[in-house]
Amino acid sequence: SSDLARRLVVGHMANEAAKKRVIKNREVIGKYRRILLGTNALYVLYRVVYLWDTFSLWHMGGFALLLTVYAVVWFMLTKAAAPVYAPLKDGGALISGGSDLDQAGVIEYCWDMLFVTIFVQLGTGFISDWLWLVYTVPPAIGLYYLWVKIVYPWISKPDEEPQAAEPPKAEEPPK
Repeated sequence: SSDLARRLVVGHMANEAAKKRVIKNREVIGKYRRILLGTNALYVLYRVVYLWDTFSLWHMGGFALLLTVYAVVWFMLTKAAAPVYAPLKDGGALISGGSDLDQAGVIEYCWDMLFVTIFVQLGTGFISDWLWLVYTVPPAIGLYYLWVKIVYPWISKPDEEPQAAEPPKAEEPPK
């Protein structure tokens, strides 16, 4: 009976952590949804509507690129933050609260791309089209890491020496 009570308490504590993660992820995703909607509204109102005479085909392509990056990053972040529930026939209990949106790795790179994209959008909308050059930094970093972590170690690895079929015989000492 004490083992059952201990399992219930541990299960309850783990479920509390999952519930807290769901709440935190929902708040973070909601906050950035508002930021993205505001950023895009400002850009469209000022750059597209107010400065329509200078909004060229290049700007349209750039805006399409920004929206594509937003869509990919947003999809990845919302999928990572999404909680997992058991099927309703099994009770629909919370299984996982979603990933921690502060963890290192792919999620961290998604946040970096989101921030760079927001900066580029606001910068090109209100300051100068030269800020599109900032968008060359993430691919440059990607190419650097590709070279340092994969390509250079692969091409600089020394060739293995072919193994002889039979080891050389040691000379017998003179008698």
